[in-house]
Amino acid sequence: MMQDMRRMLGQNKGFTLVEMALVLIIIGIIIGAVVKGKDLVRGAEQKKIYSKFLNEWRLVYLNFYDRTGRILGDTQDASVDPATDGQDGQADTNAGRDALVDSGAATAYRGLRQVGLTPPVSNVPDTPYEYRYVNSEGNTNRLTIQFLYEDGDPSYNYMEIEELPTELAIALDTMIDGEADGTDGDFINADGTNDWDTSGDTPATNTNTARWKMQF
Repeated sequence: MMQDMRRMLGQNKGFTLVEMALVLIIIGIIIGAVVKGKDLVRGAEQKKIYSKFLNEWRLVYLNFYDRTGRILGDTQDASVDPATDGQDGQADTNAGRDALVDSGAATAYRGLRQVGLTPPVSNVPDTPYEYRYVNSEGNTNRLTIQFLYEDGDPSYNYMEIEELPTELAIALDTMIDGEADGTDGDFINADGTNDWDTSGDTPATNTNTARWKMQF
């Protein structure tokens, strides 16, 4: 009996180097597939944010103008003669983001619902101008949009997007302009002169404010 046990223990020599190498290779393949899968999911989410959130707001902006002859976000500007309802073709509202969707104020054509348009669907309940995005560090960014006006040279109306992580800003810039430089084209860094923020230890998740120039 004791001899049989010694014989069995003597045959149990553990894994060979080749077997251990194969196990490590398999583990590496699995980890690589998981990481790649996460990248693919994040890439799909970035495209969804463009097509189902930001571009939907751009289309609503165009539809609002087509239906009313006015600019979405051009609501009540105290600097303009009240007789014109403060509407001067500039998206310079001081009424806040809620006014883009719905407002009880007396200013004509103030919100989407007042003219029979439906705001884009967001993943933030009852807040169509916000969108939650989970970045590559696992943190949540709460993207927020509004329409504003640049009175410089050149002047233009634009969609402002706040709390935009660099990884998403680069992806959107490439989708819209074909190049992620943050300074040229229709999708730019809000300051108009700098590229997207890639400083620090986690550059992909630094937050930026972006502008998407509208056609008019």
